[in-house]
Amino acid sequence: MNDTRLSRPHRTFAVDTSPTHPAPPPPHSPRPFGRGFLLWIVLFAASLSLVGRAASLTLEGATAPISPAAAGSIAFVNAATGDEIRLIEPDGSNNRRLWAHGLADPHGVYAVDTLSWRPDASEIAFTSSHENWCSIDLTDIFAVAVDGRNYRRITQAPSCAGLSAFPKGTVRVPVENDNIFGESYTGFVYFQGAPSVLPVSLPPGGSTVLTFNDVADFGDGVPQVGVIVHPSGREISFATAIDVKAGQTLTTGKMDLFVPDIVWEARSPTWRSSGDQIGYILNFNSMFTLPPNPPPLVLGQELQTNQSVLPSFIDHLAWGPPSRAQQLLYRGGEPFDSQGVYLTQEFSAAAGQKLVSHEVWEDIRGLAWLPDGSGFVYAVEETDDSFQSIRANIFEYNFATKQSKRLTNFGDQFVGEVSVSPDGRQIVFDRSASQEPYAPADLYIINRDGSGLRLLAKNGRAPAWSPGALKTPQRAFMPVVVRPR
Repeated sequence: MNDTRLSRPHRTFAVDTSPTHPAPPPPHSPRPFGRGFLLWIVLFAASLSLVGRAASLTLEGATAPISPAAAGSIAFVNAATGDEIRLIEPDGSNNRRLWAHGLADPHGVYAVDTLSWRPDASEIAFTSSHENWCSIDLTDIFAVAVDGRNYRRITQAPSCAGLSAFPKGTVRVPVENDNIFGESYTGFVYFQGAPSVLPVSLPPGGSTVLTFNDVADFGDGVPQVGVIVHPSGREISFATAIDVKAGQTLTTGKMDLFVPDIVWEARSPTWRSSGDQIGYILNFNSMFTLPPNPPPLVLGQELQTNQSVLPSFIDHLAWGPPSRAQQLLYRGGEPFDSQGVYLTQEFSAAAGQKLVSHEVWEDIRGLAWLPDGSGFVYAVEETDDSFQSIRANIFEYNFATKQSKRLTNFGDQFVGEVSVSPDGRQIVFDRSASQEPYAPADLYIINRDGSGLRLLAKNGRAPAWSPGALKTPQRAFMPVVVRPR
């Protein structure tokens, strides 16, 4: 459980890890074709400029009363743009913007995903790809306070703007295309602490030296590395590791260019109930945890200490409520096999207990604890006789009975992310007519007994119900003394 800065991911099985999607690529979430090419264009430009509707269990439109104990607000991603986090009250009022990345994104290659509230409802952690041009990761974990301030990058800290606070050096990275098949290489290279990627295009056997100016020096003994950035993936070049020195020009070891078949990405943030740690998933199936304000570049502690026993792909990581503070839920799957919901202990060497099991084509799309720790709710796809997904519905698992029960019965709609109200009586979820992850979606609320389904907001996905009333950070102001003239 050492605080690790870099470790090579356990490569288990191939999935589509190209930047054709700005969010993590679970097997059930193929991304729209063509985004990789668009992201390629955007990166190149940046580098140049910088260097069942009717089958429901309930009557749709019925009112689900909001109890006083269901106080708080619901955060969600704007499904129409994918670039902002919004807040709305459970009764549908006060729909307002909390935060947006504000970057020009005409081709829609950046996206915000997976929101998680700090237990005191003071800030939100989330996944986004909008800073992948100044990070080794395709997606990173970020946090922002409920007043829209204190934005920061948690994984691979600091944020792009935060690099300005550090002294700068220059790094030269020799690169060579040693492709044994005689193919040209066209892509990008990024070096940790640099303001952006640099483009590179080399014929077979070709070589050059890329010069990164204004590279942040994070202090003595902090190694920084280069990473290959390609539409098909990302891979770190450990041969380029070097301790950057402010005011100096240093040359790294040689980077051999190739087309990577994996991608570095941080996703699925979750807060510990104590509020002092943020857990997340790195790449296919590594679990880590970081403090809310980590030092530069650290990966954090391993949340699960024996990666080899975990399923090949994991997501929907969820730390338990106070009554189960040391437990985690996650969705785990194996290619061509099965998937399910697992319960494990923090810092365990075991995969944990598989509580719910589904066929590989019955994808689990959302997962959330019940606030009292008595169970959890999850959304899972259901198939027809030809194993084609035709809908996704919400189920509830109870730890005492070890049974799941159906809460919704949508005939041709797909539930995605789910979140439970602080009193445990209601569920907010996104719902779409399409299985595709970024298809148009709306937010709905339903009672835990399956009654009272109602529309909360149009154009919303990835909802997260705050654990209580929002806690706005207190700020100190100095008095102003006006002297008479």
